[in-house]
Amino acid sequence: MKIKEFAILSLFIALTAVATMIVRIPIPQTTGYMNLGDTMVLLSGTFFGPIPGFIAGGVGSALADLIGGYPQWALWTLVIKGIEATLVGWLVILMRLKKKQPSILVALCYIFAVAWMVLGYFIAETIMYDQKAALAELPMNLLQAGGSVLLASLLLPVFNRIIKDVRSSPDSD
Repeated sequence: MKIKEFAILSLFIALTAVATMIVRIPIPQTTGYMNLGDTMVLLSGTFFGPIPGFIAGGVGSALADLIGGYPQWALWTLVIKGIEATLVGWLVILMRLKKKQPSILVALCYIFAVAWMVLGYFIAETIMYDQKAALAELPMNLLQAGGSVLLASLLLPVFNRIIKDVRSSPDSD
């Protein structure tokens, strides 16, 4: 990985953590919270592919849990959000999707990935608490998922332009 690619990936880790922490709506039943971080998780998978997407989406989200006072969720979040970004990365590659503009296929990839996120947290909450608590959090996770699909789709052309400009600028490595 070139220095420039590593720097962009590092920025995405930070952006994911910030997006996760900037708006947090607590969910008392499971001590979790609703956030905007999945937007960056989806975009990480889109622009970096499966493995770097896992790193940006999973590590950035887990860091937000650790820094934000939710350490009990950090490992779960690393795995769930990392797989979410990985799914997007693989689907974008397998379907040879264009990253310039939102499309129905991109949205479907995002929906599939956030469906995993909702299922992953349902399983984690059932293990950590019980099925009743997991069911209580389900509507908030679905709302977070839908909002993230919409926001990531809207931000796709903006991030495409930024990343394209950064990747195409001359560098010394």
